Amino acid sequence: MKPFILLLLVGLAGAASGVRAKEPSPFVRPTYLHAGDTIGIVAPSGKLPLKTDTAKIRERFESWGLHVLFGAHCADRSQPYFAGTDAERAADLQRMLDDRSVKAVIACRGGYGAVRLLPLLDLARLRERPKWFVGFSDATLLHLALRTRNVESIHGAMPVSFRFDEEDPSAEALRAALFGELERIDVLPHPLNRPGRATGRLAGGNLSLICATIGTPEGLYLDEPTVLFIEEVGEFAYRIDRMMQQLLRTGKLAQLSALIVGHFTETAGVDKFGAEEIYEVIDAYAAPLGIPVVYGFPAGHEEPNLSLYMGRVTEVEVDDRGASIRFCDRRRPIRPSEHPSDPPAAERSRGRIAPERPRRRTAVSRIRTASARSGLRIIGPALFLHPTFRIFRLLFGLFRPAKCGRARFCTRSFVSLAATKIFRPA
Repeated sequence: MKPFILLLLVGLAGAASGVRAKEPSPFVRPTYLHAGDTIGIVAPSGKLPLKTDTAKIRERFESWGLHVLFGAHCADRSQPYFAGTDAERAADLQRMLDDRSVKAVIACRGGYGAVRLLPLLDLARLRERPKWFVGFSDATLLHLALRTRNVESIHGAMPVSFRFDEEDPSAEALRAALFGELERIDVLPHPLNRPGRATGRLAGGNLSLICATIGTPEGLYLDEPTVLFIEEVGEFAYRIDRMMQQLLRTGKLAQLSALIVGHFTETAGVDKFGAEEIYEVIDAYAAPLGIPVVYGFPAGHEEPNLSLYMGRVTEVEVDDRGASIRFCDRRRPIRPSEHPSDPPAAERSRGRIAPERPRRRTAVSRIRTASARSGLRIIGPALFLHPTFRIFRLLFGLFRPAKCGRARFCTRSFVSLAATKIFRPA
């Protein structure tokens, strides 16, 4: 008993000293745009195609009531591949991020090159003055970098892909996201969909770039329930299989709450895997996970390319009728045992938000309930779950009868604490 008492005293000292497990910082959400706001357009990766009409791009955003500010090197063609040197492109992006009059920064195109800017950027300031960053494809690197700083961003269409002579659902989806009108996306059923319902914080983007960041500061960390979105373009099937192996072997897949699979465009060599489409290759990894999986989500390098709030707590529901992706209006990190709060009854009555299921009870609440029914109460639940007791909390419990001042010890397992009957009722 003496060793246990010593451990108890150590735990009490740790609790008294105020040592606590580090809580994740809450995600910050930039302010949605309003008519009259200014946006900045930059080219953090490849240079713009010769056919790019910046005048029409400006007109499109102005039709939304926005003012447009182009980066100094957005149309730079002095470099063989990039829109300016690394220092010039980084300076353009940093200037837009620091300019208080600019409410959103939009990458004009993808390609390659964003990763070269990461050491030159100071993204920490966005925690104090957040603003939307928009892009996809190579911009995945910047979305992941913002994720490490707990700042929401928008995975959406870029101006070089805007359609000016016909309806443009991708651009309209971007407008809705920027102005805060995006609440839910419904998707048609797919034969490979995996049914279920889950909630987690949305992350991801281009699959090859997600895998390329593993082991780097921008790597995909999963310290809370996560919904992963993936898309790809111009890859061979064996490379996609290798990327899925990487996610599997690094433990990323096993930690997911749900998986959303977007456009996989121009994928070659699928027949060599005995499959008719690349989704079958991915499903070999997704099916054993036992989580909701959505295939054919309309986002990526095809039309339509719908917008997604990266870093937002998102609910995914999949059934025979299709799938729905709902962005929860929630501003603090989600815990594994929590579900988003019920929306107002008025919202549900209008059919805008599906009813939530009841919150799951946490381990602490279950123990408290069981102990109360048996006439016992837990002494110091915060101490009991303190990191100092991480090992020993599975073995010991400290209880006190509700009407008795004497403390008693129990060496039964943590699992049996909720149902223990060795104490006599108060």
